[in-house]
Amino acid sequence: MAVDINLVKQLRDSTQAPLKDCKEALDATNWDLAKAMEYLKEKGLSKAAKKADRETNEWVVKVRQSWDLVVWIKLWCETDFVAKNENFIALTDILLDILEKSWKEISSLSELDWSFIDSEISPVINENIARIWENIRLLDAFVKKWNAFVYSHPWDKIATVIFYNSSTNYSELAKELALQITAMNPTYKSIEDVPASLKETMKSDAFKEMEWANKPAEVIEKIVEGKLAKRFEEFVFTEQVYIRDESKKIKHIIPADFELVNYIRFSILN
Repeated sequence: MAVDINLVKQLRDSTQAPLKDCKEALDATNWDLAKAMEYLKEKGLSKAAKKADRETNEWVVKVRQSWDLVVWIKLWCETDFVAKNENFIALTDILLDILEKSWKEISSLSELDWSFIDSEISPVINENIARIWENIRLLDAFVKKWNAFVYSHPWDKIATVIFYNSSTNYSELAKELALQITAMNPTYKSIEDVPASLKETMKSDAFKEMEWANKPAEVIEKIVEGKLAKRFEEFVFTEQVYIRDESKKIKHIIPADFELVNYIRFSILN
């Protein structure tokens, strides 16, 4: 059958597959457009399986807030070019839609039922692997209902969510806290959250550093307290120095009627 350029173009526009594959699909199906689309879909699934072991080196983290529902995903691909591709970006929105509609709270991808992944998520990813021609992996996901503030860093590489309770509108404060966490990446929310074993180890190490100091015990105790305080500033959120005002710590800018329930910092690196 003679090549129908318009039919090839129509198939290309519908599937985003390379022209060579569109012509191959039409040839194989006697130039039946519907069958050609099914042919490309099956071929794409086969290619998806072959690409499954290929390394993914680029990624985005995408967070969406709909009222009190926060949905987040970490999606990987092979190249920076694809990470910026409109089809890949559209895929992140599709996956967020799927998780949002599921209304199931999860803290990680491992909490999703495999049947849900197989029926709702994998087919969409495989379809896009066929369209984009790179391996794509959903690395993690999160769904939570709570009063929250979401901050997404430019280029979708880092996002921070603040969960809080308050009868007052503290959206600006929540934003400041999210910016602090994004910039400083604390490990624990407060000193109370630091494991007792870690506190003991830190204290013991600080005293060992003072073993040869020729100072009274009460002076050494004060020095150790100071050392611990400085150390906590590095990885405990409420003890960190406020990035906009070094004369204050984060605990100094949080009012009594603002309860910081939790925070989560999503990053391509963790």
